[in-house]
Amino acid sequence: MLLPFSLFCAVFGAAIAVTGVPLWGALAGLMGAGYLVIWTISWLGRRVALAVTAEGITLGIAPGWSASRTAFIPWSDIEAVVLWRQATGYATIRYIGVQRRAGAPTLPGSARNRMLRRINKALVPAHLPEALVADSRPVSFWRLDKARLTSAVHHLAPHVQIVDQT
Repeated sequence: MLLPFSLFCAVFGAAIAVTGVPLWGALAGLMGAGYLVIWTISWLGRRVALAVTAEGITLGIAPGWSASRTAFIPWSDIEAVVLWRQATGYATIRYIGVQRRAGAPTLPGSARNRMLRRINKALVPAHLPEALVADSRPVSFWRLDKARLTSAVHHLAPHVQIVDQT
């Protein structure tokens, strides 16, 4: 969905700029071009967004962030895999999070600093635990197949629940 929207913005922005509204045309064109650049980087980078293996789950990170923020969580630390949404104006962002056992070590790339916790508290549904939100990743620039995720988790770690709050 992002790729057609990006192309539309780039072409529409160029058309508007040519017809006499250069500021709005330039903004639309830059937005479309920016999305195309991000999409291209994510496609060429071939980073892992999500991996479910016999050892555990690997949560990747969005393009533009360092690969050092990728987090591996062993099955022994996982209580549940939670799918949830965050409302952002007219749209929603889907997330996949991991509810971990108490005392599990902090994950790289987790949103645990004071500023991110305040932002999350203001924007994220109140019923979600702070630790779960911190240990979640957006489903952006990739597709999540819920059926395959559920099948893999039930096969590899039957003790882990799948909680779908989408």
